[in-house]
Amino acid sequence: MNNFRILFLLFLLAIIGLNAGCGLRQKYRIDRNGNNPRNIAGQSQRYSENQKSEYKKGNTKSLIELGRIIQSYLGRPYSGKSRYTKGLDCSKFVQEIFLKFDGTELPRTVIAQVRYGHSVNRNDLRYGDLVFFRTDGRKPSHVGVYVVFDEFIHSSTSSGIII
Repeated sequence: MNNFRILFLLFLLAIIGLNAGCGLRQKYRIDRNGNNPRNIAGQSQRYSENQKSEYKKGNTKSLIELGRIIQSYLGRPYSGKSRYTKGLDCSKFVQEIFLKFDGTELPRTVIAQVRYGHSVNRNDLRYGDLVFFRTDGRKPSHVGVYVVFDEFIHSSTSSGIII
């Protein structure tokens, strides 16, 4: 049943990738060129439009590959910031996904990952976007990867890597 759900989500993602965004909110998107658009006047808007254009082209192979990488992590245990176990905390999980997917070297911590990207409107949320949460105060302390229809994959302290 769980495999069926994952395959169904991957199918939907491929269709969505060919059409456009999904209408939900996400806080930040990474800049795959290594730039921090918040520090460069006017670049944030240009970057967003370029990314929208690329996304609307619908590179289905990339979406499927990202889905395969994400699926390979499902069920792995949570491990709080340990470098020496097979478990992963949320930021390490996200870091590994993007390194395997396209070589993007994200920072190791949630706060550093927030600074790496830039904020996007909820209506522009797309598959593969990073979603940040404030679970313990005013600063973001948790990160996941948006999948589809209000779902995201993340490393849960109680259940490990889950959607």
